[in-house]
Amino acid sequence: MDDTLPLSPRKRFLRDIFLPAIIIIAGIIVAFSVYVVRIRQQVAHGTGNPEAVRPVSPEDHIIGNPSAPIVLVEYADIDSAYGKKLQLTMEQLMTEYATGNKVAWVYRHFPVTTLHGDAAMNALAAECATSVSTPAMFFRFVDAMQTYAPGTITFSPSEYKTLLDQLSLPEAPFTSCLSSRKFEQKIHDDYSNALASGATGSPYIILLVQGQKPRVIQGAPPYKTLKGIVENEIQKLPQ
Repeated sequence: MDDTLPLSPRKRFLRDIFLPAIIIIAGIIVAFSVYVVRIRQQVAHGTGNPEAVRPVSPEDHIIGNPSAPIVLVEYADIDSAYGKKLQLTMEQLMTEYATGNKVAWVYRHFPVTTLHGDAAMNALAAECATSVSTPAMFFRFVDAMQTYAPGTITFSPSEYKTLLDQLSLPEAPFTSCLSSRKFEQKIHDDYSNALASGATGSPYIILLVQGQKPRVIQGAPPYKTLKGIVENEIQKLPQ
């Protein structure tokens, strides 16, 4: 004898609508675990040189002029608590400097999956969200994930649909992008370049100034510190 109560029409409707989506996303997460294992198998310590930093290209996520004489290249883990602090700092900094054509911010992926198991998946989600919208959506999606899961809380892939609804993004092409793992190689290339450039954790910032060798800005400096570094370099630019 079956002791379970029959579902109400509303509960049946919700089950029929959301269960397929949950199953699809769960399948994508399982498939993506192979990629996460591949990243975890790499040495999570940079032994390289900042001069190995990859040149800025149209493939990068950029705020500001890509040809700016001062470029801050950040390798970031979306789920890193320090990365979240730096995200707010960089956004504040670029609000002040992006329109002046002298400073640019380049965001690249460095998912430290040994600490944040879903970091690589969340990086892929940010890329997919961008691919079904505009370039500006990348930063909006990252901001949304970090707002939803602040501090040391990590964002769960089970909440993607919440963000899609919040940001008015189409679910079908986003899910298709996740399933295809279209941007897996891009994330892996960012990660590998971070290690080659000396990254030992997230965030990792390399300062590029025209005519100078690349150099590292340690940790996640507060706004005043980072602003001071930028202002110092601006003063040295040819007038």
